[in-house]
Amino acid sequence: MKKLSAIFFLSLLVSAEATACSCALKTLDEFVDNADSIYLATLQEAKFIPGEYGREWPSIKGAFLVRKVLKGPPQAERVTLTTGTGGGDCGVPMSVSQTYIIFKKANETAIADCDGSSSIDGFERDEVSEKILSIMKKHAGKRPKE
Repeated sequence: MKKLSAIFFLSLLVSAEATACSCALKTLDEFVDNADSIYLATLQEAKFIPGEYGREWPSIKGAFLVRKVLKGPPQAERVTLTTGTGGGDCGVPMSVSQTYIIFKKANETAIADCDGSSSIDGFERDEVSEKILSIMKKHAGKRPKE
């Protein structure tokens, strides 16, 4: 009986489907350097967008209220961004009323864990902002003069 239950549990482990996001490890400095825009925003609304089987993955479309721009051009007061649904697609979990730090490339409308975007707690806002501004100031001094 013990042998049968051991085989059963082993087969469950082998057959279990595992999905995980796989991003290269990056420092905050790298996230700051790679982004064209960085801002703090509060999620106002989130909507599930079903994908088209075999052609497009499902996603979440979020309407954000931009609170503070840390890097890049001024943003519209309200910005719409998409992300994956989570699991293996590296989507950013979205919760209405949550504050997010958004790292974005120019002309991109999607965010992901791999670009550094994530939710932050209210007590972290000032600390995160100060760290990012400090990194930008430090890197601005290292740029070669033209």
